Amino acid sequence: MRAAAVDALGSAEARWWLAVDAGLREQWWSAPRWSRSLAADLADGEAELLHLVIAGCHRDGRIREAAVAHLADHAHPAALAVLAIRTVDWVAEVRQRARSAVQGWLSSSQGSLAQLAEMAFALRGRGEGAWLAERVEGVLRDLPLDGLEPLLMARDRRTRRAAYRAATTGGLLGLRWLTTAAMKDDDLPIRALCARAAVESATSPAQLRGLLVSRTALVRAEALQAVTAVGDLRAAEAALPDRHPLVRAIAQAVLRRSGADPAESYRTLAGWELPAPGAIAGLGETGDAEDARLVQRWLAHPRSRGRVEAVRALRRLGVTPSAELVPLLRDESGAVTRQVVVALRHDLGILDPGRLQALLGPGNPAHVRFAGYRLLTAGNAWQRLVTNLRLIDDLDDRLRGSARADLTGWLDRQAATIYHGPSRERAAELDKLIEHARPILGEHKVRLLRFHAGLPHQAAL
Repeated sequence: MRAAAVDALGSAEARWWLAVDAGLREQWWSAPRWSRSLAADLADGEAELLHLVIAGCHRDGRIREAAVAHLADHAHPAALAVLAIRTVDWVAEVRQRARSAVQGWLSSSQGSLAQLAEMAFALRGRGEGAWLAERVEGVLRDLPLDGLEPLLMARDRRTRRAAYRAATTGGLLGLRWLTTAAMKDDDLPIRALCARAAVESATSPAQLRGLLVSRTALVRAEALQAVTAVGDLRAAEAALPDRHPLVRAIAQAVLRRSGADPAESYRTLAGWELPAPGAIAGLGETGDAEDARLVQRWLAHPRSRGRVEAVRALRRLGVTPSAELVPLLRDESGAVTRQVVVALRHDLGILDPGRLQALLGPGNPAHVRFAGYRLLTAGNAWQRLVTNLRLIDDLDDRLRGSARADLTGWLDRQAATIYHGPSRERAAELDKLIEHARPILGEHKVRLLRFHAGLPHQAAL
């Protein structure tokens, strides 16, 4: 059973080991008798591997140092994990013993490199953590491809990143490997790194066409730059409606250099029966105010992403028709309502407060209510105050928390800059709301609110 426990410890991830190390140090305070027994076993050289591993995480530096001395003779993954942790130990004697042992393993065995690399990169952020990470990276730079291959497929992303950096810097990976990793690896930095390396190693832009359909924008961008560098306008035209602005910008720049106007292409694309959201976004990026009518029809796009891009494009074009945008505050998509709020915040003076107030109704979806809240609290100070007071005990956690935080922020930073008081009707409403909120706000905030609103002080009942 103890052997099985050691094997299980040896297969654990680095983040788990760091948690266990911290947890064991806390638990040793409640086991003084076992600590004395363990110290005696270490002195006699009779401690078995499981006890050595646990002793390596002891709160007493002398016990850790003794455990490290014995662990240096074991090649088990659990022993290596503890030695790696102790290379960043706060006690210099423990740290130096562990580093000597780990340096020996790095010099003599590649079989333990994947585990040491995972531990090294997990420990890098600690005070003494740079030592092991730098040693591992130095070993990786000198490895041939067959030595790097196991690390290129390691479970730990940081280990794979370091291995790919070493392999691409050394030019060890072929184009097929690079393009496969750029398309399929589950780590974004690795995909981007391999895409750049593939671009550098390709002998013909045609070899990179497969990357143009990558799910990663950085990969598509790298491939598009390389393919269009030889004057391939068809690739640029195909990328105009891309979903990512970086790829669209590259395609637009290529067309401009060729003397074409990307806005004309976008007008054609946006005139289709159902344009891609990227086409609508591109027209907003390259068109002018006269294109607003074409964009406006796609406020009813069946895809929420299309409606988002239509609202954003209108804002870029400087046209924000409130009559068409206000109904979208009740859109089923929170992404759409957020864009509409951004567009309408510049036109608060012409919006109907009653219509915005209706958005706060408890029967509305949470994102609709929050959209109404953002607009109601973006304008007139007293309207903002009334809105926050109305929602101060709302059932919705987000609205309630936002209302209370905004009230506090207003009192702390902006209340003293308000030089006009509320109207008579608004003051009467504030009077009632402040008293209703007294149990929540407390006497101090109530007094401040009444003072800034010009209301007479009213003692708590």
